Amino acid sequence: MQIRKHQQAACLTLSLNGRLDMATAPTLEAALELDGVSKIVFDLADCAYVSSAGIRVFLKSFKLMHAAGGRMELVGVSRDVREALEVTGLGKMLTIRAKARQISIDGLELLSAGFCGEVYRLDRESVVKLYNEGVAADLAEQEKEFAMAAFVAGIPTAISYDVVSCGARTGVVYEMLDAQTLTKIILRNLDDMDSHARLLADVLHTIHAVEGDPDVFPDLKTKLRSYIGMTAEFLLPADVALLQERLARVPDAQTCVHFDIHTNNIMVRDGEPLIIDMGDLSRGSYLFDVGLLHGIYAFPELGTCELVTKIPNDKGAELWDGFVRHYFARRPPQDLAFFMRNRHFFAALRLIVSSSFLPGLREITRDLLQTVMLPGMRAAG
Repeated sequence: MQIRKHQQAACLTLSLNGRLDMATAPTLEAALELDGVSKIVFDLADCAYVSSAGIRVFLKSFKLMHAAGGRMELVGVSRDVREALEVTGLGKMLTIRAKARQISIDGLELLSAGFCGEVYRLDRESVVKLYNEGVAADLAEQEKEFAMAAFVAGIPTAISYDVVSCGARTGVVYEMLDAQTLTKIILRNLDDMDSHARLLADVLHTIHAVEGDPDVFPDLKTKLRSYIGMTAEFLLPADVALLQERLARVPDAQTCVHFDIHTNNIMVRDGEPLIIDMGDLSRGSYLFDVGLLHGIYAFPELGTCELVTKIPNDKGAELWDGFVRHYFARRPPQDLAFFMRNRHFFAALRLIVSSSFLPGLREITRDLLQTVMLPGMRAAG
């Protein structure tokens, strides 16, 4: 049996390929390094057989995580393996998710692409968002869960139907919206950035007006603390300490935060916005979302706006200026002052998170942190 390990923040995913039996169970048990782990996911999509010895490893892991206040899930579980778990009674104790339906993207229309995945038109009534290979398999299930919870909570979002697989990739199926991205609308009318900025501000106010359910959505500040800790692999200790100190300054909050909000993730249908890409929905300060927008649109010299959204960089800066004016018009003046003092820190956060599960971004992240974000933080005091 082969075991592939992937850790994102405090979530450890172990993907098993082969048979989990008396001969291989000790190998799996030896791979359970749970220091700093609050959630463990066993991906069984390529594991066709689990014996009683393997089930005992699952039971031991469950007890360890339960005692530490953590969570454990089994995903990609085949019918035969699920029946074995049900017979032992573990099916009532564990979170078990069935093996995803396999699809092919051959001949499908590519609608959009980003750092983490692609969106294809699946049929007349649905689209599929496929994560890139190497992204943890449980993220698709998490996104589906978050999207449904957001819809119920009143956040305008597309309905998610199913989790699927495409080779080694996983994805989420959404209703097909007769809508266009806000990016495409902006590109057709670059002379009315103020109207686009007002819409963007309204969308964020809608998200930030909703209280996040702590039983569903994670605390973003806690997650960020862990992600910043991981930058010790490529930053000096003093830099890591500065990032952690700035994070501690951010007020705690329980409101919803999208944390991947930008004009590609806002669809507009008959003038009404719908928010997509809900995999990072969390609880926390609205400033985290504002900072993400700042990192994309407010640095025309870095070219991030055109890279991420295809909107010309100078127009992205204009959009940002209008967004700040409209969004903070409904906030106390001291909120804007606090954000502006810490804007480089907030802009750095999404870079840090993305580099944790996309190793190819690590060098870019390090360079931007060392040449732009950290100097800006120190200059602000």
